[in-house]
Amino acid sequence: MQGFYWFLIFTVSSLGLSACKEKTSEKNKGTAHVTTELESAEDQSLFGLPLSQFEVTHDTVRAGWTLSHLLLPWGVGQADVNRIDTQMKDSTIGVKYIVEGKPFTVFTSLGDTTNLAQHIIYQPDVFSYVHINLSQDTAQVQRVEKEVSIQSRLIFGEIAQNESLSLVLGRSFSNYYLTAAMTEMMEGIYAWSIDFFKLQPGDRFAVAFEEKIIDEEVYGIRQIDYAWFEHKGDGKFAFRYTTDSTANKIGYYDEEGRAMKRPFLMSPVQFARITSGYTMSRKHPVYKDTRPHLGTDYAAPTGTPILATADGTVTHATRSGANGIYVKLHHNETYQTQYLHMSKIADGIKPGVRVQQGQVIGYVGMTGAATGPHVCYRFWKNGKQVNHREEKIPNSEPMDQTLIPDFLAYIHPKKEKLQAIIDANGAGLAEL
Repeated sequence: MQGFYWFLIFTVSSLGLSACKEKTSEKNKGTAHVTTELESAEDQSLFGLPLSQFEVTHDTVRAGWTLSHLLLPWGVGQADVNRIDTQMKDSTIGVKYIVEGKPFTVFTSLGDTTNLAQHIIYQPDVFSYVHINLSQDTAQVQRVEKEVSIQSRLIFGEIAQNESLSLVLGRSFSNYYLTAAMTEMMEGIYAWSIDFFKLQPGDRFAVAFEEKIIDEEVYGIRQIDYAWFEHKGDGKFAFRYTTDSTANKIGYYDEEGRAMKRPFLMSPVQFARITSGYTMSRKHPVYKDTRPHLGTDYAAPTGTPILATADGTVTHATRSGANGIYVKLHHNETYQTQYLHMSKIADGIKPGVRVQQGQVIGYVGMTGAATGPHVCYRFWKNGKQVNHREEKIPNSEPMDQTLIPDFLAYIHPKKEKLQAIIDANGAGLAEL
């Protein structure tokens, strides 16, 4: 089953929208906008304003417009325009100028042939709007955050030949940003147990997650609730669980209550590709001779953040010959890691500094003996360089035993739901 991808959507909450009809009008010379007339809206509203009382006109800001261009045609005097402009530039509103292409909405009283605006709504971004209230003696300006609703989804997919996780996920999302966000979240959960550079045809996954919705449009991924990923025939469950609500301690755990987080990340760079692996015999791209390559090269654009793969202490942060600019970390008496060919070292990274897993320690470059931007990742065990991709890293300890019964009860229905989908293998999806 190649290139397979299904998804199921279940709306847990939704935005209330008005039933309206539209007609075109021409209020501003040389422009066209839409006027909305009410069909039946005794209890309907838009931007918190009752539609039964207003005629509503939708338009967008044109090139070269100032606030005067927007307000003057709707009966707002220049003195009021100046006062409104001052209020909008206040730090509580934060709108220094209106932007071409941004939408605005004008509310005029029903039957008012003078077309004097009572309210004007300007939308500087997808998350909020600016309400200019002209219904009182003095104009008032307020910035309002839009209501966010949550939609739950469950998707199942399979990796085909020459496909990456992001390529398969992209079939279910409307834009690159959502695909990238979901890819990063999934790789973050399984970063310690799955090498995403080694995905194979037939690898499968199922993931239940929550999307953030504004004005009926998905604009972000809130969180992954639970997931399953099968790599090389080995399926791994992951469940989001709160172990301490007071301290807001939340993590992902497998079906036995073991933390998904492990001592070492599989890769020091996100969204990179391996250009050269650990080998005892490789023709060097610079020196042109054959020699061992005791690390793994991850190619990425110059400036891409390089992450510490585990908690540790900086022992070296310097520049040295063929290594170029590099950082070396001491993790414990057994393990050390080294990151070569950086373009620069991150601020504050110097010998003696303690770093945390996932912290940015430098940026991809091509200093030293390098022909292109990449990081050469070296992994030391007991003083000897080894292949980190074949190293068996110790498992994490289980959560507090007193929490296990509650955890197992919590994940039981979720695991059954995932298992039913996995067993169906494409024959059908259980309802979320």
